[in-house]
Amino acid sequence: MQKYNRRLEAIDYQIAFFTTFGLNGTEVAKQLGKNKSTINRRLHNNLLIAEINFRRNQLFDTYAAKYATFAHLALDNGIEKLRNGEDISFKEINDIAKGFNQMYFKDVPYRDEDPAYLAIKNYCRDFGVDANELATLAMRFLEEEYKDKKKSA
Repeated sequence: MQKYNRRLEAIDYQIAFFTTFGLNGTEVAKQLGKNKSTINRRLHNNLLIAEINFRRNQLFDTYAAKYATFAHLALDNGIEKLRNGEDISFKEINDIAKGFNQMYFKDVPYRDEDPAYLAIKNYCRDFGVDANELATLAMRFLEEEYKDKKKSA
């Protein structure tokens, strides 16, 4: 079986750093002085995607509790203003709602940190293959390969 290079280059770690903090491919290209097509091509590497997801998970695990506390305090502050008869602007209500949305629904971290899993998931999506069907075929292949090795031993 052929061995593949499963390490990232230095530029990939730089891309992961900037992407983790929300920069898109064009902005990363400007930061690194590269062509945006180079950055976007590298962003299709499953190892790089796994690295980005790992970094996002670290950030989420570090700041999730603090952000949740902040969102709750903002909501409590808004409720207190309403109880005291003060006006709350639509912007304040929108900001509180946006905070809750980001915390609880939108910015859930990626747990896909295995490059092989990402490659299979991307293959299934790109070629319209059912993942369960692919897993069944893989198991049949492994069983046949195991039988062949057993016969030759």
